[in-house]
Amino acid sequence: MSQFYIDDSVHDETGFVIGACVYSNHDLSTQIADILIQSGYDSNISEFKSSANYRKEPQMAIVRDDLRQLFGDTCKFGIVVIPRNERGGLGFECLYGINEFIKHNGLTDPIDLYFDQGLFPSMEKANQAAKNLSLANCNFHFEQNSIAIRGLQLADMTAHTASIILKEKMGLITKMVKAGENSGYDPDLDMELGFEMWASFRYNFFHEKSKKVVDDPITDFTFKIDPFGLYIAKTCDAKLSQYAKDTFAEVYLGCIH
Repeated sequence: MSQFYIDDSVHDETGFVIGACVYSNHDLSTQIADILIQSGYDSNISEFKSSANYRKEPQMAIVRDDLRQLFGDTCKFGIVVIPRNERGGLGFECLYGINEFIKHNGLTDPIDLYFDQGLFPSMEKANQAAKNLSLANCNFHFEQNSIAIRGLQLADMTAHTASIILKEKMGLITKMVKAGENSGYDPDLDMELGFEMWASFRYNFFHEKSKKVVDDPITDFTFKIDPFGLYIAKTCDAKLSQYAKDTFAEVYLGCIH
């Protein structure tokens, strides 16, 4: 049984919300619990949150890094972009997005879909929307607790990461970080935060599987994410839609060192 885990990242100051739809073909609960336990947390009462204060909880930064590794090894994902003033409709837009992701990526296996709390105005409306889509082989689980359904912690991390990348594209973040070990760069090299995140994040996006080779080193390794892993709500204005497309519509999967 495969899973989709859905959570969001809300940004009042920039006027957008990103919903992350993280897919895995097996349950990751045990591995996520082990990561928390290895850093001294009780996985039955503690969880990773992207809003964690790493200065006060330095061990949570280790959890984050281990979750990134797990995510990179085991997950694919798509994102849904909506305007902030439509936050109440995010759950519905994520359903529409997942419908597109399933169709365009040829996902035919049975799927459990776990939605974090607060993504729908009511359970009744959530169930009706799922019923209206008639997604075959899908079981819907709304209003889930991310401590119990630990894969939601990966969706939280993914939504936050995508939001940082989009905010940098908008020119709202200019933070520089060290490249670090195993980056392919000098570990002490300063680089933009969004670029550092994108460098590894890009490999896990749902994207087109094949394309015509034209013997161009850039074109041959650039793949479409839209519509395989990007869904932009029709309620987005032209400016937000364009930023989302400029940031996420394509991915270069060659070496960027």
